[in-house]
Amino acid sequence: MLTRQEKRHLLTGALVALAIVLTPLAAAAQVTKAHEIEYPPLPDFEVPQPTRLELDNGLVLVLVEDHELPLIDAVARIRTGQRVDPADRAGLASLTGEVMRTGGTETRSGDEIDEFLEGRGASIEAEIGIDVGSAAMSSLEEDFVEVLGLFAEILRHPVFDQGKLEVAKNQANTAIARQNDSPQAILFREFAKVLLGEESPYTRPDTYTSIASITRDDLLAFHQQYFQPNNIILGIVGDFDTEEVVEQVKAVFGDWPAGAVVEKFEGGYRTEPSPGVAYVEKNDMTQSMIVMGHLGVRRDSPDFYAIEVFNEVLGGGSSSRLFSRVRSQKGLAYAVSGSLGSKWDREGRFQLFTTTKTETTGAAIEALMLEARNVAGDEPPTEKEVTRAKQAILSSFVFTSDSPREILDQQLTYEYYGYPLDWLARYIDGIRAVTTEQVQAVGRRYVEPEAFAIVVVGPTEGRDRPLEDFGPVTAVDISIPALETDAAEATPETIARGGELLAAAIEAHGGAEAFAGFVNIRQKVSAAATSPGGELQVEIDQFVVYPDRLRQEVTLPQGTMVQVITPDEAYMQTPAGSQPLVGQRRDSLVGSLHRTLPVLLRRATEGGIEAVAGDAGEVGGVPVQLVQITSGGENFQLGVDPASGRILGLVFRGTNFAGVPGEVRQAYSDFREIQGLTLPFAVEATFEGSPYMSSIVNEATINGEFDEALFAPPEQ
Repeated sequence: MLTRQEKRHLLTGALVALAIVLTPLAAAAQVTKAHEIEYPPLPDFEVPQPTRLELDNGLVLVLVEDHELPLIDAVARIRTGQRVDPADRAGLASLTGEVMRTGGTETRSGDEIDEFLEGRGASIEAEIGIDVGSAAMSSLEEDFVEVLGLFAEILRHPVFDQGKLEVAKNQANTAIARQNDSPQAILFREFAKVLLGEESPYTRPDTYTSIASITRDDLLAFHQQYFQPNNIILGIVGDFDTEEVVEQVKAVFGDWPAGAVVEKFEGGYRTEPSPGVAYVEKNDMTQSMIVMGHLGVRRDSPDFYAIEVFNEVLGGGSSSRLFSRVRSQKGLAYAVSGSLGSKWDREGRFQLFTTTKTETTGAAIEALMLEARNVAGDEPPTEKEVTRAKQAILSSFVFTSDSPREILDQQLTYEYYGYPLDWLARYIDGIRAVTTEQVQAVGRRYVEPEAFAIVVVGPTEGRDRPLEDFGPVTAVDISIPALETDAAEATPETIARGGELLAAAIEAHGGAEAFAGFVNIRQKVSAAATSPGGELQVEIDQFVVYPDRLRQEVTLPQGTMVQVITPDEAYMQTPAGSQPLVGQRRDSLVGSLHRTLPVLLRRATEGGIEAVAGDAGEVGGVPVQLVQITSGGENFQLGVDPASGRILGLVFRGTNFAGVPGEVRQAYSDFREIQGLTLPFAVEATFEGSPYMSSIVNEATINGEFDEALFAPPEQ
């Protein structure tokens, strides 16, 4: 065995020898400028062609052998997608894909499936995207037959367990509640709506109402309609023998009878341009996000290869026009990109995107518009730009197909959308054949700056130019629609009865004269909240000033948070600083203000409440009559005891600690008189039927003196 010193001598000698060999080459190849470097021609690259066959029931099988590791992966593509959701059941496809896997089969529960897979280091997943359903499995070669059998069972015989469906629906509601958290997500979501239309299945959002309406029977029917063998393409890659794996697939899928063929999905979106500016106000940002453009092309366009080169010139990296001019030279962009997009079976988008400082919003829009006009003909791509772009594409091409799994995924895509299976093999020759004239023609043919729709997300104040300089401006409402519920039917009889019950409540809680004198209330509350991490102790100091101011000081084990709502301000202050309250957080606090009993009943004495009598119910075993209330834009139900007139409970749509929306029920007890008003000192709340929070009022003061500074905005 060589010693460390001997190894060092050998390594040194090898490096010296290598230097002697390479020195003449390095000297000969030495250049002074990057563009003088001459690259050798790329070697020929041949894309391996998988084996394709079709079972008697129409299931298409695509196979790629890869014996590098003892692993086998399988991927199924199912002809379905979120775009086929009924308009009133948005979210059905995605729930079907999720619960098909988590909800178990006729022989195993979802938890038993998890245990089975964990014991073998295997995985099975399923989902349904916008235009394709997919399921995937991965296992060791020795476990393949067992895991494949379970994979087939999940595809063929899911039971869609009701409990797992409820979990999935709660997760969907969480996603809805958080859909405005990311400004960039808002930007591209609203851009899609502007281009494709708000009624398009490609832009139709899941809502609380649509998710609530979906049942287990809907999932079963969806699965029955779309999950048929003649609507599935199954790809397998890994350490197997082709003939053997074909027989294994036939054993679990071969007896599955063919079903109805899924019709090809066509259209579903607006195609005419929609020029103008759509503005989303987000004053909690310090920058503007901008996207502009119009519809693009399909991927089977005869100009596809020229478009690929065009995109590299326009936005393909640090040497592209957008990066070098808008970001590097003009310093207007934190990020910038652009391309003429294409989809497999529908038109993509031509879009230019950037983020910029608020005070350079107009300059950034103008810079993007200038580059669009340039590539459209004012300054078309040059021979030098096209040569560089083609070289960059060809140099990176090998990385698009550097594994058997990537090759399989590509082949499945071509099969799914009906493209030639040698589509990828044509790519290199197609790019090489592109001319500068063809790239210039792409800009002239497909880029129309005058038809651009522009979407801006950002603050209102501080822009360098008004958005109206770039076209008619439309304000975009991104508020999240509340759950539509079956409200009490408003008839002369129910309205009259609702008024009687509300009048009885006013009298039972102190009388109209006492509420007319109500000005403010301060309550100090101890609460025990049931959270996912266990019971949480909370201290709340709440101050309400009629009619429209609220201050909450909430003390948690982690620290104290202050939230304030006034007609002019909505903010939250924590030890880390202050920030505006927007969206759901603001709406939740406003709702709390309107549901505060003294505020509600004083407003009722002034005629500012709509009340409609509803069904009978009960609170804590006491019969009540429900009264639908509309107050300050808020809708909720009171549970009024017809015998005493007291309000014993309240029902409204709220959110839990995770921001998930649901039904909140509050039950009131321990009524006490304070300065002529009778109010509850104990509240028990449930969320979607489960314990949520217990509150006890330790101290209450009505019409006390207070410092206006409590409601002053924080110093900036």
